[in-house]
Amino acid sequence: MRGARAALCRLLPLLLLPFHQTSPHGSPRPLRCYGVGPLGDLNCSWGSPGDLAAPSTLHFQSQKYHSSRTWTVAVPTGQSWVTIPREQFTTSDELLVWGAKAGRPLWSPVFVNLETRMKPEAPQLDPNVDFSEDDPLEAIVQWSPPAWPPHKVLVCQFHYRRCQQMVWTLLEPELKSVPLTPIEIQDLELATGYEVSGRCRMEKEEDLWGEWSPILSFQTLPSAPKDVWLSGNLCGTQGGQKSLLLWKAPGHCVQVSYRVWFQVKGQELIPWETPCCSSSIPAQAEWVAVSTVNATSWEPLTNLSLVCLDSASAPHDVVVSSIAGSTELLVTWQQGSGELQEHVVDWARDGEPLENLTWVRLPPGNLSAVLQGSFEGGVPYRITVTAVSPEGLYPAPSVWSFREELAPLVGPVLWRLQDAPPGTPTIAWGEVPRHQLRGFLTHYTLCAQSGTRPSVCMNVSGSTQKITLPNLPWGPCELWMTASTIAGQGPPGPSLRLHLPDNTLTLKILPVVILLWGLFLICYGISLATFGRCLHKVLPRWVWEKVPDPANSNSSKPHIEEIPQAQPPRDSPILEVEEMEPLPVVEHPQASSRLDSGYEKHFLPTPEELGLLGLLGLPPRPQGLA
Repeated sequence: MRGARAALCRLLPLLLLPFHQTSPHGSPRPLRCYGVGPLGDLNCSWGSPGDLAAPSTLHFQSQKYHSSRTWTVAVPTGQSWVTIPREQFTTSDELLVWGAKAGRPLWSPVFVNLETRMKPEAPQLDPNVDFSEDDPLEAIVQWSPPAWPPHKVLVCQFHYRRCQQMVWTLLEPELKSVPLTPIEIQDLELATGYEVSGRCRMEKEEDLWGEWSPILSFQTLPSAPKDVWLSGNLCGTQGGQKSLLLWKAPGHCVQVSYRVWFQVKGQELIPWETPCCSSSIPAQAEWVAVSTVNATSWEPLTNLSLVCLDSASAPHDVVVSSIAGSTELLVTWQQGSGELQEHVVDWARDGEPLENLTWVRLPPGNLSAVLQGSFEGGVPYRITVTAVSPEGLYPAPSVWSFREELAPLVGPVLWRLQDAPPGTPTIAWGEVPRHQLRGFLTHYTLCAQSGTRPSVCMNVSGSTQKITLPNLPWGPCELWMTASTIAGQGPPGPSLRLHLPDNTLTLKILPVVILLWGLFLICYGISLATFGRCLHKVLPRWVWEKVPDPANSNSSKPHIEEIPQAQPPRDSPILEVEEMEPLPVVEHPQASSRLDSGYEKHFLPTPEELGLLGLLGLPPRPQGLA
């Protein structure tokens, strides 16, 4: 009787299964129970938190050792899992577990074998990764299984991916803890970062995997860059820029140091180390080679000849066009006559630094390339096609292109030059920057407005930088200019204000000035004549004589110095004065000759006229004929 009652208790959950195998909403509510580790607690979970059909109690019934014994565990409200300590169960027991609410089972019972229904912990990965010595590259990762009884075999699964990628690659086959073999990851790339992780399960529990282990990141062996190119003005095709050696970065999550060699004038320079991924180029460099520090033994150096060859053998007729409905550009060219190894097409956005260069390599037979990327409308791009040979480079002149031309953003800035001729203004202007022009210039438009008059505009060739404006009206004037592309006309640039003089005013004033000048000359002549008559009446006659009279000249008069008058006597010290004989006076015989010189005789007044005969004690001379 007691055995029959026990059997009925075991069958009770099974009898209720057809009536309660679904929730009130009609969806199954599976219950999962498993042990954590070989001696861990029992975890049971179901549904989602807060579900109305969540159980309020969880029932456990032993099926192996205590068939009539049932444990009941209360479930906190809103919780979708419960943990039962391992000590409440017998080792290797078999359980029947079900959930109930208000005394009614909610789902079908779950059979749990505590001997096998266990979820192992994650395996441990050794961070010291070994690599194969030859190509293809292979990584070998050592690992250890979680703590587990040695007689129980674990099956572990591993997967890997490149750094920063989302998709994992599963490694086959799965590995067992007994015997323990390392993880082998094949067909890897040099200078690339990878990630690997693993999980384990019991050998008989195929659907109960443990948690994934923490990700182990490792980096494969470094290698020389495969794609090396130049940016700047190495061959003088881009106008005054310096040159830079560029190479493409290795894979993600990789830190690599590089070693660069240059050959200048036949002499190899000492290599120096540099970070990724550029290096300045010395002047007159002829050859360059790039490698990595601690590179593999089988990896050769990457070298490039820097000699600029004859431009006549370079590609020509380079044409860049947009592709309808696409953000890409199509570049076509004609092949030069030089020996070719490949073509390289590089491009950069206007104003970008030298490091921001993109390039693509093409076989020598390709004479066109589709440039991948999101090229923006109205943005200028510089595109260069270069033919590469073992002896050097054949670069074609760079061309500028737009995926789509737009109207300019600004207008030119005007300034005034020196007038030629005076009064006729000469105006000059600067070019609109290429990134603000947003297309190829078709023409300028110059507008002028004087006072309240309506503005007048004229088109100017795009190749012109100055213009003379002879027909501007006088007075205040305002000038401005716009630039145009095939997409339309841009806004006006800054205005230039002028004030032009009235040129007709000079023609009106000139006759008046000439008339006044003539009147002034006439008045001046009359005043001179009148002044002369007055002088005849006021001055003595001898002033107007053609032959001067010596009597009216002061040149023959002796020079008489004015002696200052004696000061009145005053008290002064008494001095003894010694009388001396006066020195004899020496007369100069040239005094009379001066009066008889030819010049004085003809022009100077006579002594009689001057009244000096009496003073000199000379007899009067007879008068000569006039």
